Amino acid sequence: MTTMRGRKLRLRKFCLFFFPLCFIGCVLASACFPSAAADDPAAPEFKNRIELSGSYEYLSPNGDYGNWGTFTAAFYRKERPDFTWFAQIQTYTRPEGTGLLGNVGAYKDWTPAFYTYTSVAAGTDVEYLPQIRVDHDFNFKFGPDKKFVWILGGTYIGYYDVHRDYILSTGLMAYLGDWVAEYRIFRNLSSPGWVESYSHLFSLAYGQEGRHWTTANFSFGKQAYLATSLAEPEAVSKNSYLVSLNHRQWLAKNYGVFGELSYFDLQSTYKKGGFLFGGFWEF
Repeated sequence: MTTMRGRKLRLRKFCLFFFPLCFIGCVLASACFPSAAADDPAAPEFKNRIELSGSYEYLSPNGDYGNWGTFTAAFYRKERPDFTWFAQIQTYTRPEGTGLLGNVGAYKDWTPAFYTYTSVAAGTDVEYLPQIRVDHDFNFKFGPDKKFVWILGGTYIGYYDVHRDYILSTGLMAYLGDWVAEYRIFRNLSSPGWVESYSHLFSLAYGQEGRHWTTANFSFGKQAYLATSLAEPEAVSKNSYLVSLNHRQWLAKNYGVFGELSYFDLQSTYKKGGFLFGGFWEF
C-alpha cells in the first residue's frame, strides 16, 4: 500500500512538472515559427473557427476534492463583419459526478462606438454547474481612435438548488498598440439572504491577431453565499484569488495551438493548480 501511494505521489509530481514544462516549451518553440499570416497583408479572413481543448486540475487536499478534468468543443462563425456567434459544449469529470454544459452567444457591433456581448448557458443537474446562466455586456468605445472601452455588464446564475447569483460589473479596457490592458470590478448578490461580495480582475495581453496572443490574468475577491445545507443557515464569505497565463499561437494562416497554466486559492477550503491545451482551425 505504501509503495502504491509512493508511486501515485511521484506520478502526480511528474505531471505537475512535466505538463507546465511542455506548455512553456510549446510557447518558446512556436515563437520561433511565426504565422505566415503575419507577413502576408493579403491573408484571407476566415469566417469559421473550430476549437478543441482539454484541461486537468489538481486540488489540495486531494483526498477531499480529487482531480477535475474538462473537455471543450467550440464553433465560432463570423456571419457578417459586425456580427459573430458561437456555440460551445463542455464535459466535466469530477468526484461529485460527470456534468455537461452547453453555451451559445454572440458579439454584435451596433455603431462604430458601441457593441454588445450576450451568452446563455445551461448545465446538467450536478451541484457545480448552473441550471441557467445569462451574461450580457454593453461596450462603449471612446477616446482617440476609439482605443478605450467602457464595459458595463450583468449576469444571472440560477442553480439547481435554491441559490441564485446576480452580478453587476464595470471596467475599462485600453488598446495600446500590441498591448491590451483591462480592469474590471464585480458586485455579486447571492440569494437567499442577499449576501453581498466584490471581486476584481486585472488582465494584460500582448500580441496580434493572426500571429500570437499572450495574456496574464489576476483576480481576487470574496466568494460569499448563504449555506442553506446547515441546520441553521449562515453566511459564508471566503477570500479567493486566481492567477493564470495563457498563450495562443498561429502555426500557419488558418490553424494553431493554445494553452494555459493557472493557480487558484480559496481560503481555508482548497488550492488548485491546472493546465489546459488545445488547438484551433479556421476556414
